Amino acid sequence: MRSGVLLIDKPAGITSAGVVARVKRMLHADRVGHAGTLDPDATGLLVVLLNGATRAASYAADGWKVYSGMMRLGVTTSTDDMSGEILRRCAEVPPFEVVQEAVEGFTGLIEQVPPRVSAIKVNGKRAHKLHRRGAEFELAARTVEVRRFEVLQSGDPEVISYTVECSPGTYIRSLARDLGEVLGCGGAVASIRRIRSGHFDVDSAQSLEDVEWSRVQDWGVLLPEVPRLEVNIETARSLLNGQLSGLARAWEYWQRSKRREEGDLVVFLAQGSPDSLGILRIRDGSSFEFETNINTKNYCQNC
Repeated sequence: MRSGVLLIDKPAGITSAGVVARVKRMLHADRVGHAGTLDPDATGLLVVLLNGATRAASYAADGWKVYSGMMRLGVTTSTDDMSGEILRRCAEVPPFEVVQEAVEGFTGLIEQVPPRVSAIKVNGKRAHKLHRRGAEFELAARTVEVRRFEVLQSGDPEVISYTVECSPGTYIRSLARDLGEVLGCGGAVASIRRIRSGHFDVDSAQSLEDVEWSRVQDWGVLLPEVPRLEVNIETARSLLNGQLSGLARAWEYWQRSKRREEGDLVVFLAQGSPDSLGILRIRDGSSFEFETNINTKNYCQNC
């Protein structure tokens, strides 16, 4: 069965795991995963991985993320967004100029404690499940990087719109909470929309209702800057079977190739086929070793 990537514009009201389950049913795929969890109330780009492409999840999760939405000031909640219990209200919020100045302190490398309702595991248990059970636990701060944090006024002085460009693992809810703490009035996220992940853009995504195999992209789009290596059918078959002789023949192809870019990784595919098959890694500049096979020998139609 084919392996590939599907870009979904996730609607609100469904978990990322729920999207995965629905795609699996609709496409009758063997395995489905995703790269980068979105909160149930969040919308936007979710990169869904089909079958063997799930092995490339780490590559899909890399890259800067861009989010937009609204933050509400003057309120503190149990979940750092407006879906949680309101713990405190503040009658006054600072002027917008003060908010803009405070935002500048949240760019660059910052320390951030994830929300207590995040998917981070604590002693093998998801933090959000522990929180709902009323369990006591602490989450350690982690270093993240915010490249851009822009805010604009809205018609409501307690609500600001934002655009954030950040490293993987950054929590927008934590940014809203921490901004509110600095301002002394509290803050929580009102809405989150992921508009970009790495080189993927939500404008290229499809709705969950329109999922079909014709919209699945080759998993090689996860590694657009990695050189491609076309090998003959015999070599492709050997590589997909994990045979070491296939590595030697692939290296011969690489040496004869007109493309001489040196890099750690190389994506290989069979001549005459548009589908990427697997990933090789250059070892000591003189040979290949297996990184992973994404498609299987059963899928290589020409093999």
